[in-house]
Amino acid sequence: MAKTIIPEPLVKKAWAKDTWAAGIHKSYFDKFTGTGTDNIIQIKEELKKEKGDTINIPLLMPLSGAGVTGDNQLENNEEALIYRDFNVSIDQIRNAVRIAGRFEEQKTQQNMRNDAKEALSDWLSKKIDTMCFEALSTDPTADRVVYANTSINNRDGLTGSDSFSADLIGVAKRKATENEDTMIKPMKINGSEHYVMIVDQWQARDLMNDPKWLEAQKHANIRGESNPIFSGALGMYQGVVIHENNRILRSDNASGIKVSNGLFLGKQAAVMAVGGDLRWDEDTFDYGNQIGFSIGRIFGITKSQFKYDGLNLTDFGVINVVTSSVAD
Repeated sequence: MAKTIIPEPLVKKAWAKDTWAAGIHKSYFDKFTGTGTDNIIQIKEELKKEKGDTINIPLLMPLSGAGVTGDNQLENNEEALIYRDFNVSIDQIRNAVRIAGRFEEQKTQQNMRNDAKEALSDWLSKKIDTMCFEALSTDPTADRVVYANTSINNRDGLTGSDSFSADLIGVAKRKATENEDTMIKPMKINGSEHYVMIVDQWQARDLMNDPKWLEAQKHANIRGESNPIFSGALGMYQGVVIHENNRILRSDNASGIKVSNGLFLGKQAAVMAVGGDLRWDEDTFDYGNQIGFSIGRIFGITKSQFKYDGLNLTDFGVINVVTSSVAD
């Protein structure tokens, strides 16, 4: 009787695919991530098909000329197309687990291959989230940052009373949209335009104590919305959907005050470039007594930035909203 046996390379490929899918799904940014441009984190897959360690992302600048009127000559008065660009680099990222030995496996009924996949996919999801938050929060450009105390405009001058509020959501939105040529692009959902803002639990606490926020939630009515960006949201204010996550960057300022970087986000705030598929490998050690499992993928996550004026970088899709976040 012939028996069908799945070739080992296909088994490993399946485990790799499942582990990556599980890691992405467990990632907090999963609902904000996709290959299309209408996502906060856009996945670029060009390097899966071609060699290289960098992707160049172009941006076509809007035309700024006045045009001509009447019978004035258009020939020789044409405008040049102007492009800006930024690069996303990738690297190999790996991790592994090793089982102590056959006797260790004898002690339990657990399926250690499944446990390895669970542990490694959990690690991967945390790695992706950490890379996203660090990319979006580190070194915000001067024109894409809002401080709770606008008269100080630096994190070290913030005091414990410079807390997060509904008004700051409005300030961030106005900063995001004040210049038509460089505005942060909103996500369009059912014909309406929305931004997303992520705060930590201390900023969320301060927001919940703001009467303006509480009043707005009486009319926000996002419970019936099916789009993933509304899933798990705290609420909405002026078209900005508010989420809470404690991986927001939080640290002491020069005065010892805890300060958090809330993130106001639009389309393509960051890019994830991937090269090849995730690898799942298994190996034995100590004369076959021990077995180990590893995953690895070549990828990178970078904040989208362009030199709109040809000289100075501007964060393309994120504004950092920096406030105090003192403990209870």
